[in-house]
Amino acid sequence: MDYLTATEFSKKWCISSRMVARYCETGRIVGALKKGKTWLIPSDTGKPPDQRCKKRLVKTMIPEGQCGSLESGENAETYHTTDVYQTLGLTRETLRYYEDVGLIQPKRSRQSQYREFDLYDMSRLMSIDFFRKRGFSPVEIRELLTVTVPEDYAAHMRSQLDRLDRKIAQLQQMRHRLIEAQSFCESVPDMAGTFSIRELPLYCVRETLPSVSSFGEYRNRVLKFLDLEQEDILSNLVRAISFDETGYKGSEMYVVKPAVRMSRTETFLEHGKCLYTTLIADNNDPSVPEKMFDRCHNWAAEHKASFRGVVYIFIRFVMLKKNTDQHFYEVWVPLK
Repeated sequence: MDYLTATEFSKKWCISSRMVARYCETGRIVGALKKGKTWLIPSDTGKPPDQRCKKRLVKTMIPEGQCGSLESGENAETYHTTDVYQTLGLTRETLRYYEDVGLIQPKRSRQSQYREFDLYDMSRLMSIDFFRKRGFSPVEIRELLTVTVPEDYAAHMRSQLDRLDRKIAQLQQMRHRLIEAQSFCESVPDMAGTFSIRELPLYCVRETLPSVSSFGEYRNRVLKFLDLEQEDILSNLVRAISFDETGYKGSEMYVVKPAVRMSRTETFLEHGKCLYTTLIADNNDPSVPEKMFDRCHNWAAEHKASFRGVVYIFIRFVMLKKNTDQHFYEVWVPLK
């Protein structure tokens, strides 16, 4: 005879292995054997009937001479957690959370203390689902228990719409950033190491700090300029390297924001026509400035071009490696 373990039967019967073991211990599975801590069950065994899921007949005494019948005197069905899952798709964890926050108050069986749901509870669960599908959290639904008129419900709906509109705007911005990252990844193989002339968009400099700066300074000098719910740090930091004919002179880090127009009261990156190229290097590679200087000056000498004395290095993509990260840099060198 073939045997399966309690764990295998728990998956087959869609119940916990602990419940299968309970069936074995109470003799409800014929032929079950225990070896060590493992129950072995004949493979053709059917699932024992769940004694918790019987329908209950609630009888109400009706005084003589009273016509009709009371609703509570009709057959009242009792549902358990398994029934709720099979009928409404709600898990035990969800039902437990609804009970914890005060949305439902199921009765308990006197014998087993299992939750028991009546028709009112099932209707309440579908009402909760109505609001969940409109973006309300269980805690927000609990607040609706005190609302008594449609006008107040309408106010809650408007508030929820405002939240959803903000969330949609955030998701649209995230989608835009994903599209940019995807496009950059797709174009990198074709443009890696090549040079072209491009227009650098206008960027406003919000803060300047040393290229090698303590992370302790980031809170006041970097993070205060970012919306951390939406913006990552790397994409808003630009390394500016200054140089002349003799070579590399120094570098700084800028916190930048895209700008629409120039302003006399603000500082901007050098913009306009630039020499554009890309570079891939490990994030712990200290030779990036020198590589940029050599490559760009070789191009300038070949094309009889001159620079304004600064190069901007943007991090446009990151590849995560086991021991180090690999950065994909965009390099912009403003031309005279």
